[in-house]
Amino acid sequence: MDKTNRDIQLGQKSLYVEKIEKGGRLNVTYAGERRIPHALTSPPFLTEIFLGRQDDLQLIHDKLFAPGSNLLLLVNGEGGIGKTTLAAKYYHTYQHEYIHVAWVLSEKSIASALLLLAVPLGLQFAERQDTGERLEVLLTALMNLEKPCLLVIDNANELADLDANYQRLRRCSNFHLLLTTRITHFERAEACAINGLPKDEALELFERYYRGLDDGEKALFFQIREAVGGNTLVLELLAKNLAGQNRLKQRYSLANLLADLQSLGLLQLSHSQAVGTDYQSKDSMRRETPEAIVSAMYDLSGLPSEESALLSVFAVLPVESIAFATLETLLPGLPELDSHLLSLAQKGWIEYNEATISFKCSPVVQEVTRQKNPSLREHCALLVNTLIEKLACEGTHITGSSYNDALRYARYAEAVIRTFSKSADDSLAILSERTGNYHRIIGNLERSLFFFTQFHQLAKELFDADPQNKRFKDHLAISCQFLGDTHTALGHLDQALAFFSQYHQLEKELFDTYPQNVDFKNGLAISCQFLGDTHAALGHLDLASTFFTQFQQLAKELVAADPQNVGFKNNLAISCQYLGETHTALGNLDLALTFFAQFNQLAKELFDAYPENVEFKKNLAISCQFLGNTHNALGNLDRTLTFFEQYHQLAKELVDDYPQNVDFKYGLALSYQCLGSFYEDQLEDLNQAQKYYHQSKKLLLELVSRFPGYVEFEQNLDWVTNKLPDEPY
Repeated sequence: MDKTNRDIQLGQKSLYVEKIEKGGRLNVTYAGERRIPHALTSPPFLTEIFLGRQDDLQLIHDKLFAPGSNLLLLVNGEGGIGKTTLAAKYYHTYQHEYIHVAWVLSEKSIASALLLLAVPLGLQFAERQDTGERLEVLLTALMNLEKPCLLVIDNANELADLDANYQRLRRCSNFHLLLTTRITHFERAEACAINGLPKDEALELFERYYRGLDDGEKALFFQIREAVGGNTLVLELLAKNLAGQNRLKQRYSLANLLADLQSLGLLQLSHSQAVGTDYQSKDSMRRETPEAIVSAMYDLSGLPSEESALLSVFAVLPVESIAFATLETLLPGLPELDSHLLSLAQKGWIEYNEATISFKCSPVVQEVTRQKNPSLREHCALLVNTLIEKLACEGTHITGSSYNDALRYARYAEAVIRTFSKSADDSLAILSERTGNYHRIIGNLERSLFFFTQFHQLAKELFDADPQNKRFKDHLAISCQFLGDTHTALGHLDQALAFFSQYHQLEKELFDTYPQNVDFKNGLAISCQFLGDTHAALGHLDLASTFFTQFQQLAKELVAADPQNVGFKNNLAISCQYLGETHTALGNLDLALTFFAQFNQLAKELFDAYPENVEFKKNLAISCQFLGNTHNALGNLDRTLTFFEQYHQLAKELVDDYPQNVDFKYGLALSYQCLGSFYEDQLEDLNQAQKYYHQSKKLLLELVSRFPGYVEFEQNLDWVTNKLPDEPY
């Protein structure tokens, strides 16, 4: 037996230390009094299932026992990822290598947790001593224990608290100090980052707790794992909940669970019951619903208001890495954005990727933030307004780098709209409109219809709640316009007519109530345009002519009152186009030619004055198309070819500048058809005609393949295919 004797003065108490080697374990005793136990506290719960962490376990041991190590190690990762489980496994696996071991739970205060060790050390404090003085006495006792000792401080998540106690802890050089924490880095402390289990181990863990999982559901499991960000605790809780729900018969399938996660969220499951877990339990297993356990994982109340607001932005955006430069664009003028982001990352609320200078928020943190922050919508006001602005710019004519920008902004907008789908406010209504318009431009009619429907529903809720609000009524009118336009593109003319009729009625009521408001007068003019166009498509030419005449009259009045307004002048040009089309259908070609010539003249004046305006360039191209068609019908062949070639040149320039714009690409396809028909019918040059038809067919095949909902695309593809009988469809 080996003995080492020495005296330690602790206040008024003399401590006699005896070191005894017994069964591979070293013990320290009070002389003549009591033995200081090997375990200074109750041991942590040893997890029932330990998977996929052997390398992490070995890494912790290697770091703590490495020569020259500073002996304080942060085991960090997001809440519920498995930090405590890993630390408990380390404690139980390697406790025999330590003379003394202790496990304490930090609930806001490391100092309070440490002072619990006074009892096993036999320390007593004077009533006059404050926490700091008592802690000094305790640390002195700890520092005089024989090394090596192990102290695990679980749940040390408060950055300010760690800052206050870091130097004190480092004085205990005879201890290996293991802190489980969400704090990602601190001073020069060593860290061991813990991530979610790999796919196979995560599946095995899930199956251990939910034995009812069959092979056909495994694909669903991996979607569920992705939906919760691979969070180990959440997967365990969900598996236990499924096991409880389906003990005798299946009441809650994996498909039901996945649908809940995607539509209701993690904290609003349709089937939920209390389950048992060791997570943050004390004397006995904790039994609560999965929602209650997950919700308690994160406490937003301790965050500064600026960081809470910033976290709200991450909570409504997609679960993906977002570059710092992008965040600066989304949150313009936000003070100290960089500092607040890095602070959130250090505290473990978001992830920071130093290589890409980007940040990411886990779906669990997102869900907790969405549910627990009553100021979520207010905190996202700047983000919503920025997306509205960006989609008004990048979402109008998409080309080059702006295509990726618009795609990103639209994806962000969709996530925001989904988060606030039950909130009716004006900004969200406008954001839905901008998102729908983006999808219309890129040719995704189904998505466009979805968001225009969202816009319509929000506008109607706002108007129904405040029918005297002219802004809400105007937005409801505009939503009817967009829905009518989309149904027209889908070939649903009866539905389009119903929406355009509502649009016209609402605009008429607004103009009748506010006759001096030029915006409402302009809205009424445009509603006449859409009604006329739809009646023309349905073969109601007399009604079409009536509405187009009203459209032109209103446009003339607007231009006369404000001749410098280019929007009003553009509408006057378009009214000439529609009247020309109507008179063409009625067989009045000379009158049609007059209107098309006016259309061309107005479009040319606008484009010459504003050559960078693509809308004016597009209208000029269309005017050339109609003039070419009309001259062709009248037998003016030289004028026909001139206008068709101008049309083709303008259409080609538009596509070259905006290759992603569906309307421009369709216009180029039509220009090839016009030239092909002219060469075939008037010049009898079938070889040249088929070259043009081939180019048109190539473009239309691409458009129909990418956007099968456009009826007009399919009709023109059928037409040009009949012109090329030897080519495969």
